[in-house]
Amino acid sequence: MTMKKLLASLSLLILVSSARAAEYDGFRNVTEGALKPFARDLGGLLGSGSNQTARPLGFSGFDFGVRAVAQLKPSNGDTVLKRNSVFGIGFVQAEIGMPYRVDGFVRGGAYDGLAVAGGGLRYGLWNVSDEKYKFNAMVVGMANMAAHRYFYAVHFNTGLVCSMNLPGVSPYVGVGMDFTRLEAQAPSLSGRSVSVSEPRYTAGLRAKLNLAYLAAGYTYTHDRGLVNASAGFRF
Repeated sequence: MTMKKLLASLSLLILVSSARAAEYDGFRNVTEGALKPFARDLGGLLGSGSNQTARPLGFSGFDFGVRAVAQLKPSNGDTVLKRNSVFGIGFVQAEIGMPYRVDGFVRGGAYDGLAVAGGGLRYGLWNVSDEKYKFNAMVVGMANMAAHRYFYAVHFNTGLVCSMNLPGVSPYVGVGMDFTRLEAQAPSLSGRSVSVSEPRYTAGLRAKLNLAYLAAGYTYTHDRGLVNASAGFRF
């Protein structure tokens, strides 16, 4: 893949995620019963799409790219978001490899009045193998904060990711838990908070193109489907 094509792919991911950004101003008229469904939807977005491989970067390795995740429709009872509409979040993410098969990463994004920042650590469970048809596995811990005029959320997740080396591509699967605490800032519910936790299951495929990569996946959580996409450089 040429530099021009990769930059076009990165731009497309950002444009798609922005075009599908949720209209969070609907939170102004939220009822207390909608807080937990909305927290589940927001937590699923924050916890999805950060990993496309279980291979650690290795000491001094580096990864820079964009991540986009979209949920196909809001949960039942989530009256903040438009009914039966797709909504999503986009991130810029940077990662660095450290000793002992540990990777650190930071991520962030801001649009439609919502600002998100977070990061975490990954740990490879055994020595890295780049042989064909070999499995890699890692555990992940991540935290995110999301702030909007009408709400504030803190999100944590833990997970296990496995991937397999195939010629040109690497399929991956993952399982994890999302923990989200949401506090309302809207006048009608100011100070009200809820906490939710949900399991998350992901499967996808990552294509390596010299130093660049493209990846896509599907996530299932809280009875809803999400799609993930990413592109970037890894070396």
